[in-house]
Amino acid sequence: MEKMLYDKTREKQVKQTPEELVRQALVNWLIEKLNVPEHLIKTEFALSQLAPNEKSRLDIIVANPNKGLEEPWLLAECKAGKTNLQSLEAQTNKYLRIVRPSHIILAIGDEWHFLSKKKNGYEITSEIPNFLSSSNAV
Repeated sequence: MEKMLYDKTREKQVKQTPEELVRQALVNWLIEKLNVPEHLIKTEFALSQLAPNEKSRLDIIVANPNKGLEEPWLLAECKAGKTNLQSLEAQTNKYLRIVRPSHIILAIGDEWHFLSKKKNGYEITSEIPNFLSSSNAV
């Protein structure tokens, strides 16, 4: 029998895969450590909701209360492993044609890379700010 786990953002049981474990660890970290309100987090978000012809799904997107999902507070892509950072960056760059997040997390297993929006694109940072202290949060 398949192992299942509860995804509180989707409010349902989902299959426990290595990638799902990374996704859920990141969701819990966002809620517990960065004080992101649970209702603003969407997992497995269909980009077709923003761009009708787009078939991709975002692993995690955190809505910006002031700007919605087109300019989200955060976008995260998760892989269990066996993926190099460059391929994850390339995948994320495709999404940046549609959404312009303030922050990005590229998670490969327990190796997480943080980027924040600057004037001329995104820069690697050592951390993502607490949601409640972020200038974009309400």
